[in-house]
Amino acid sequence: MSMFHDFESITKSMGELPPSPIVATKLLELLRKPDLKVKELANAVSLDPVIAARLLRIANSVFYQQMKQVGTVDRAIIVVGENVLKNLALEYSLRSTSKTYGIMERKLWENSIGCAVACRMLTDRLIDFDKDEAFLAGLQHHIGKVVMINRDKQLYQQVLQFVDEGKGELIDVERGLFAYSHEIVGAALLDHWNYPKTIVEATLHHRDYEETCKDNKEVFTLCAIISIAGEFCRHFGIGYNEEVETNLSLCRGALALEANPMVIDELQESFYEEFIRERKLLLA
Repeated sequence: MSMFHDFESITKSMGELPPSPIVATKLLELLRKPDLKVKELANAVSLDPVIAARLLRIANSVFYQQMKQVGTVDRAIIVVGENVLKNLALEYSLRSTSKTYGIMERKLWENSIGCAVACRMLTDRLIDFDKDEAFLAGLQHHIGKVVMINRDKQLYQQVLQFVDEGKGELIDVERGLFAYSHEIVGAALLDHWNYPKTIVEATLHHRDYEETCKDNKEVFTLCAIISIAGEFCRHFGIGYNEEVETNLSLCRGALALEANPMVIDELQESFYEEFIRERKLLLA
């Protein structure tokens, strides 16, 4: 049975799936064009009134200190820039997949944002890889948890309770109560959404990425970056109940990439401030 058919059977078994983030996907495609025009972006953003409204709020926020009210999508894009627009669309697509939004979903959302920001920063300093794709991989690597929460929130709360009580590892408890782990559910969903295969594979293997080293160096490297990013979030308590003191330069992903400890230490100093800045923009 091929991977595609495996994924297909999983998506069918998980009930109603979140809709594909059409606007975010369209924006990603447009932003790759070398001759991109602001009007094209504005037309794409305008397809989703929620994204358009949030973009205007961000452009008119205190952060940008505009002398005159920004009243059009075109002008808002010029004010905030393409990167903020893209991150806004991706973040919105992530949040809009959740049917409910409580403490558990908030922690998962913040962890996803933190992981995405860390992936972008780490990629910029450590590896030769597209920063935007790394951001997207970090943002979506736990999307399988969203699907599970949508399917049965109380059951997933039980998963987390069992793990907190030391009754099993997350992957084993998820398989016991949902039949699949969040890694394979997330990969199946992203494959269903026609995401880049590298991101699908990174979502599938972000926990056991050492196995990909010989077969796909690109996926291995991206998974290691996601792993370090996850440790950054743990260290600062982003998505967790408390901070977890960690030597980030000696974490599993850093060792796998043979990352320069001085670079990791520098990024550690600047990461949290960058995360807070990104979160404020996305909550504007």
